[in-house]
Amino acid sequence: MRKQILALTALVALGANAQEYNKWSVDVNFGANKPTVGFTSGYATKTPSFWTLNGGVRYMFNNKFGLRLGGGYDKFVEGKKSPKFNSNIWNVNLQGVANLGRVLSFEDWTRDLGLLVHAGFGIGQLKGDYIKKADNIGFLTAGVTPQVRLSNRVSLLLDGSVYLYAKQNRTFDGKSETTRRGFQGTNFTGTIGLQVALGRNLVHADWFSQATVNNELSERVAKAENSVAELAKRLENKEDKMVDTNSNRVPDEVENYINEKYGSLAANQSSTPSEAPASYSGQSARELIEKGYINVYFDFNSSEPQKSSLWAVDFVANYLKQNSGVSVKVLGYADEKGSADYNQKLSSKRAEVIKKLLVDRGINASQLSFEGKGEDKTVNANSANARQLARRATFELK
Repeated sequence: MRKQILALTALVALGANAQEYNKWSVDVNFGANKPTVGFTSGYATKTPSFWTLNGGVRYMFNNKFGLRLGGGYDKFVEGKKSPKFNSNIWNVNLQGVANLGRVLSFEDWTRDLGLLVHAGFGIGQLKGDYIKKADNIGFLTAGVTPQVRLSNRVSLLLDGSVYLYAKQNRTFDGKSETTRRGFQGTNFTGTIGLQVALGRNLVHADWFSQATVNNELSERVAKAENSVAELAKRLENKEDKMVDTNSNRVPDEVENYINEKYGSLAANQSSTPSEAPASYSGQSARELIEKGYINVYFDFNSSEPQKSSLWAVDFVANYLKQNSGVSVKVLGYADEKGSADYNQKLSSKRAEVIKKLLVDRGINASQLSFEGKGEDKTVNANSANARQLARRATFELK
């Protein structure tokens, strides 16, 4: 079991290492704005002026350059010394994005800080209380976006951008027409938001570098190994809990089962712990062995007996020591997973291992033989629990 889990962990790590990075992401941001040029004389907004909202979808061609399609909303209201007004701009924009964090190799000194720069163009509409017909405008924009990685998928964004509006017919307050040539309005925004990476890979392009991926994989493998070690420890503790309270060499769980089926084991067993009981309320030790109540079980694809099954070997060994004229053939079985030829060899190996264990326990080798019976087809091959029962060694007395 432990080897299988470790193998699975290694495969997962190798699978993750084969991936590259997520190229798509979405982001949502909130903040404030401060338009500086493009007002009627005497009109101005608060400092800072809420609300600014924007969001977008970004695609990275590689871990350094990409494109972002976004949209935004800016609300303008009067400041303390300004006449009242209420206006807003809706916009859509397309921007090129450069990941300076990768260009400048930030990964050499940090894994969690990044820096993007972006620039592009867009169109929008200026609307307001004093604007009868929406003013269609165009603009250029550029900005800087520091990043903080919160996880492999989520990043905190801090952005500062400037918008230069062209073909703007009305001032931001809407009270009058613009008189400037070229760019009629200028607006600065500052926002904070979250970006979520889309995709199945380990990291987003913003954070991808071979050094970063290697560190991530090393951490994941270490965590997986710790989990496997903890699981193995728990399994071993569970096996160790097969206690033998009365020292009669039969685990309490098995003894309770036998007592329930055949009466009290203690009432029919010799007081000497090393002696196998002669009978259990009419059921002799020989009958229990021959009827298949005494078995040794194995994990999948393994010829090493489960620790919780070793009592059965001890049970048979004690019986043979008290009956030197009896011989036993160990019969090994496998489940139906795998080829018939492989399962034949595995079942034979399991039987051979138990035979050797009996010899190591002090049984004369002349009393022992073994045989591999191959696949046990008496169980439901689609049931994991039934297949576990098939992976066993039984004993045939002669």
